[in-house]
Amino acid sequence: MTLGEEILDVLETIRADVKSYADSKQYYLISHDTEPDLIPRFPALAYFVSAISATPSALNLGGSYEFTATIILYKKLPLSQDAQPDEEVADVINYFVGKGYEIASVGLEDTSAGTALLRRAEISIKLSKLLR
Repeated sequence: MTLGEEILDVLETIRADVKSYADSKQYYLISHDTEPDLIPRFPALAYFVSAISATPSALNLGGSYEFTATIILYKKLPLSQDAQPDEEVADVINYFVGKGYEIASVGLEDTSAGTALLRRAEISIKLSKLLR
């Protein structure tokens, strides 16, 4: 398997893990750049993936790669709901830690959306792989 094929294989694994999680929780999977007011139903889940070479070689023929996926969870809450971490965020974290990912960061943002509160939770996960 070539380096390019190995990278694509890891990216596909990450995509499959995110999709599997979204399906298991019945989250609506959306594009990461969807405007919140255009999301057709909630809760919704978006993600994007990036990869960097942690140990670049002169010929870039393998080494340690760090893959980062940013998972964005959107949900609507009553305006009276407290702006605190919730069970869904903890569940996302527990699922991906159980799959061997590291949690890089977690951020929460609550905004008013008419008669509701729109919660946007951003969870960055990392997966390090040694590729040939």
